Amino acid sequence: MKKAIGITLALLMAASLFACAAPSGGTSSGDVVELTFWGHQEDTWNTSYRAIADAFTAENPDIRINFEFFPYDEFESKVQTSLISKKGGADLYEIWGGWGVDYASTGALAAMPDDMAQEVRSDAYPCTYGALDYDGKLYGMPMEFNIECGGLLVNNKLLTAEGLSVPTTWDGLIADAKKAAVVENGIMTVKGFDFVNWDGVTYLFTSMILSQGANYINDDGTFRFTSPEAKKAFVALTDLVTKDQVTDLSGLTDDSGLEGYQQLYADQAVFVPRGPWTIAEGIATFGLTLGRDFSYVSMPWYGEKQAFAAETGWAFAVNASSEKQDAAFRFLNYFFSDNVIMQHNIACGQIPAKISVATSDEYLEKMPHTLPLVQILDKAQFIGYFNTDKFKEIINGVFLDYCTGNIYTDADAALADLEAKLSEM
Repeated sequence: MKKAIGITLALLMAASLFACAAPSGGTSSGDVVELTFWGHQEDTWNTSYRAIADAFTAENPDIRINFEFFPYDEFESKVQTSLISKKGGADLYEIWGGWGVDYASTGALAAMPDDMAQEVRSDAYPCTYGALDYDGKLYGMPMEFNIECGGLLVNNKLLTAEGLSVPTTWDGLIADAKKAAVVENGIMTVKGFDFVNWDGVTYLFTSMILSQGANYINDDGTFRFTSPEAKKAFVALTDLVTKDQVTDLSGLTDDSGLEGYQQLYADQAVFVPRGPWTIAEGIATFGLTLGRDFSYVSMPWYGEKQAFAAETGWAFAVNASSEKQDAAFRFLNYFFSDNVIMQHNIACGQIPAKISVATSDEYLEKMPHTLPLVQILDKAQFIGYFNTDKFKEIINGVFLDYCTGNIYTDADAALADLEAKLSEM
């Protein structure tokens, strides 16, 4: 999940979420420090930020946060330009965590104070700050646990129509998906198990390797996709398209229609593995009811081990060129306090980065649909310290070329090429 969804499950609670904000410990210094904060346009997130900033300023009258929000496509390039040039820009940035790989080593981001860094390391899941960690320092504060593997959307209407029940094993999932898939005149009108999308192929493939007890990364950081476990996973994954026909390749080749999870909400797919951020659209846009029209359940594992990869999601970072770093870190310290970050995560439909918050009774009571994921968060490993967009692009390209039969003669050739291309990355 890189680009956020505009409406969340907790939208109706947003107005009252920050009535009990945690104290920051700051005191007024007389002169007001004006901090500029850049983020991308997303109504619920923006509303939450402003509410937190207002509560913070009420307790810290010497600091005021001025927000500037930009359309996502413009925002990414704007952040990149300002951080690379190290001139102008904002004091505080909302950044996709993976950008930390590109910026931390250049001196563009300010290292977090030791006490804040220690709190993150001691009470946040490692994958939530992995891309922000460089040379023993942290260069950002994680906002969320970005997860795209482990949760399964289920269309209850189609499931019932086929006389099926929610699968609890991998073999059961594939058997049900084959029964539920519908192809008419050579066109798939109902997908049984649709994992083919920008994130889905990569996260399912790597999880299938990890759940067998293997890894796709060597101890020295090089890639290993030619192992027996990787081959077994790759063949099983591609067979789902080419032989079992539980889905097609349109999720990677056609961006003009609905995505897989949206097709599920439109009764065009039965099972779709995606992150919890997709639930809000089913409710708000499609008018469905979670638990009645669709469910969100634990997805069965391919191997015997519960294991998956996760990349660092959205985070906050401080501009190293800012002359107001102390005030900026005071705000981030406030934001990361349990009560505040919890209410933000709830308002935005996010899985918390903080272990103590994600596993708390209060969070799970208000976000019960996240339980299948919260139960497995400690089974995740950081995806790796590299450009994850390029990683996915290469894996998706090899997957497509193999499934279409355009280039590779067999799985061994495809995986050898995949490993070589990733090594060049």
